Amino acid sequence: MIKIRLPELFNKTETFRYLNRGKEEILFRVSGNRVRKLFKIENKLLLTQLTFENQNIKIDFLQGIPSSHHLKLIENHIVEWFDLNTDLSKIYDGFRPVEILYNLAHTYHGLRIIKVPDLYEALCWSIIGQQINLSFAYQCKRNLVAEAGAYCTYESETFYSFPSPEDVLEISDDTFRRMKFSSQKVKYIRIVSQLFTEKKISKEQLLYMDYQKAKQTLKQIKGIGEWSANYVLMRCLGYKQALPLADVGLQNALKNQLNLANKPGKEELLLITENWKGFESYATFYLWQSLLV
Repeated sequence: MIKIRLPELFNKTETFRYLNRGKEEILFRVSGNRVRKLFKIENKLLLTQLTFENQNIKIDFLQGIPSSHHLKLIENHIVEWFDLNTDLSKIYDGFRPVEILYNLAHTYHGLRIIKVPDLYEALCWSIIGQQINLSFAYQCKRNLVAEAGAYCTYESETFYSFPSPEDVLEISDDTFRRMKFSSQKVKYIRIVSQLFTEKKISKEQLLYMDYQKAKQTLKQIKGIGEWSANYVLMRCLGYKQALPLADVGLQNALKNQLNLANKPGKEELLLITENWKGFESYATFYLWQSLLV
């Protein structure tokens, strides 16, 4: 068992509201103040239970015995998953002059971006989510993970880890069709998978780049456009400038918050967001949170 100290600014209620938003979520299970998640590290399966209590995350291992190396990797993953190293006070300093963001900061005070620390998973998820609603995207992800992911059973429940690029490349066209993947998305996911198996892309490589360079590098991948690149930069790589302007959820949230008759168009979006510089990703995430009911 290990413990991770939570920052003073941490909103457990809103964090769990976000974690519970996808009823089809397959990569972790939420119950009360606990989250169970399966890790696959160097072909070893480790089922963890994260308990949020007394300003700590307590991590217990329900199956598998971790090495000290595994412990460090899992601790780093969890710190990144809940964005615990970000100084929220600096984000809120940027929010303060923008009325809509100031109000959101008050409503969701202490909420941190819930990230997808694994780059391969984040890229696949960004492809899966293109031009479909969130519910259907979750169904497709569930199908993919159940088909190719590693798994274990504990207390009559099955827990999965996200599949490796090698395992995804083994999935046939017929199986992808059964899983309701379009031929275009299959093509893009295979391209991304091949890049990883050939070690032509890595998270470490992208993190050495500034925001614009990292975005252009991602957009050179077939199937990764402006929206997908910004989604990965925000949810995985932690670039605070990432702003997926084409995101329908962002547009709907702005329509609601600003009492607009219609979703804002591109020019209106640019005008609305011109004062968000340096904290665009957090502004986007808080607006997404405002859509949860």
